[in-house]
Amino acid sequence: MPTPTRHPPPGPLNSPPASASPATGPRRRYPTKPSLAYLTAGLVIGVTWALNEGTPPWEHAAKLLVLLFVAAPLLHLARRRRAARRTDHRPQPHRSPHHRPHLSFVRLAVAKIALLVLACAAGWLLDDSLAHPDRAVAVGLAAVVSILGPLLHRFLLIRAPDAHP
Repeated sequence: MPTPTRHPPPGPLNSPPASASPATGPRRRYPTKPSLAYLTAGLVIGVTWALNEGTPPWEHAAKLLVLLFVAAPLLHLARRRRAARRTDHRPQPHRSPHHRPHLSFVRLAVAKIALLVLACAAGWLLDDSLAHPDRAVAVGLAAVVSILGPLLHRFLLIRAPDAHP
């Protein structure tokens, strides 16, 4: 008795066979990289907030603003230069890094200020109800940045201008 053969599922005629998923191809994207970056950022922000326990809210805000608006862009610039040095020795991909979507400074600044306002408000609300409200705010900051950061990352991106006018 011959073995029955499997027929492909019905679909459009003359359609090419389904290709392998993009996750298995040579240009595989690593979804954990932004998640790891947001986890690291959340932990740094949370630890910074927790280490300044007992300081006035304006001092918390000033230190976090320096961390968010000075240290983070410097780290981003260093990472970008390192990536540029790495790509100098490799063949250029189809799209150069200058034409990929990139973070919008304005959107990122608004998100950082909203995070700071949220943290100050949470600290103020928890001040009378907990023995260590700064620790609770630090854990909350780390959780918000680590969890919501990767989910909201695409809303912080803008398209790069085209190279052709």
